[in-house]
Amino acid sequence: MSERKGAIILLWIVAFGSLGFSGYLFVKNEIFSAHSPDSGLTLVGLWDDLAKNKEFAPFTTDYSWLIEFDNNQFNNSNYIEVSNNNTSFKLLKEGFYKITLLLLLYYVDASEVYWAYFIRNGLFDHCLARIAISDNPSSPYHQVESSVYVKSTGLDNFSIRCYSTGSDAFEIGYLQNFNQLSIEYNN
Repeated sequence: MSERKGAIILLWIVAFGSLGFSGYLFVKNEIFSAHSPDSGLTLVGLWDDLAKNKEFAPFTTDYSWLIEFDNNQFNNSNYIEVSNNNTSFKLLKEGFYKITLLLLLYYVDASEVYWAYFIRNGLFDHCLARIAISDNPSSPYHQVESSVYVKSTGLDNFSIRCYSTGSDAFEIGYLQNFNQLSIEYNN
């Protein structure tokens, strides 16, 4: 009988110890920690108006142009330097950045393919969007929502090129509520 009591007492000690340890972890991690729903990204740049820019060769046609970033809501100059009439930016601090593009394209044609390229130092780096509409679109608008992570050396110049493979003229929608560029730094 005393062996059973000893086993039960040992079991109770283990159970209370486990319960105490889980309570400690809960209090430590959920109550006293600087817990936040933050993703570890810091917003370093935000533009609310995007425009078509055909000023810089070879992107000077209605079917191949750069995006101009206007209406700057936030720009941390420790991380971003903007140039070329707001069509190019340099990510100054070395590390990973998340680039998010919301873009409303207008006059898209069902028989064409449209692209939004992320360009680094004049060369293709990432594809932000490929739009191919096989049937007649119900609207001449098409909303692009895309994000990409890039690693910056602190010396690279970036821009975003829009392009139509069929030499079809297209525009950025005039409703700026649907256009935005944000840049976040990964801490």
